[in-house]
Amino acid sequence: MADQSHGDGGIAGHLQYWTLKIDESNPFMQIHLDTMLVSLVVAGLMFGFALWLKGRLVSGAPSGAQNAVESVVGFVDQTVRDNFPVHNPLIAPLAFTVFVFIALINTIDILPAFLLGNVAHLFGVEHFRPVPTNDLNLPAAMAVSVFVLVLYYEFKLKPVHFCKELLMEPFTNLVPGFLKPVVMPINLILKLVEEVAKPLSLSFRLFGNMFAGEVIFLLIAFLLLGGGTVGMAAGFFVGLGWTIFHLFIGLLQAFIFMILTVVYLSIAHQPVEH
Repeated sequence: MADQSHGDGGIAGHLQYWTLKIDESNPFMQIHLDTMLVSLVVAGLMFGFALWLKGRLVSGAPSGAQNAVESVVGFVDQTVRDNFPVHNPLIAPLAFTVFVFIALINTIDILPAFLLGNVAHLFGVEHFRPVPTNDLNLPAAMAVSVFVLVLYYEFKLKPVHFCKELLMEPFTNLVPGFLKPVVMPINLILKLVEEVAKPLSLSFRLFGNMFAGEVIFLLIAFLLLGGGTVGMAAGFFVGLGWTIFHLFIGLLQAFIFMILTVVYLSIAHQPVEH
């Protein structure tokens, strides 16, 4: 099995991206085309489905797709109401989009491990990663977008308090006046670390869970392909169990990303206490 794995590139070979290298010498000057393509396709399908459903909405008791969408909208709306006490018409649509987008992308991971990669091979693509949340670039981009939005509301709603918090709280207020200029830079550095930790935790939590799930799927797939009759039987049942569990993990990670987005924005909207 090991020889076969190495012959096909092994698990490491299936963890490589379809990459457009702008600068060979700079690893940051690369575009993961598979991540871009799948993300755009999922976003396009969401947009197309919304347009399709818009023309079929009925009043009264909903059914079918409208009923399913209204259930998700109601769940997200109630979650936002419970965690976002002030009014902002952007937050609930943002939370709904984040939750559905991540949940759909994570669900791709339950497809057979090599299916989309083999389809891509038919078109001459050597490597293809079908789940964009397994690529740190997408979770990081979404987390940075949330971070920029949080900073926007912090500076828009309470600019003086936010700057004062960065420079003065908590350490500067605890020392005598002549020591404040010394402690102020330390306070600023620690507050910046605290702020930067938010997008980092958002992105690495989603990426780490989905990446680990993909690696386990690949291990199960190699067990199926190279373990003989016993290995195939064991791999089938283990794979079925892991698929059900991973589907739950994907939905849970989508919910965690959404709820933390709402909570961070809620903190930015909190009124200043005097």
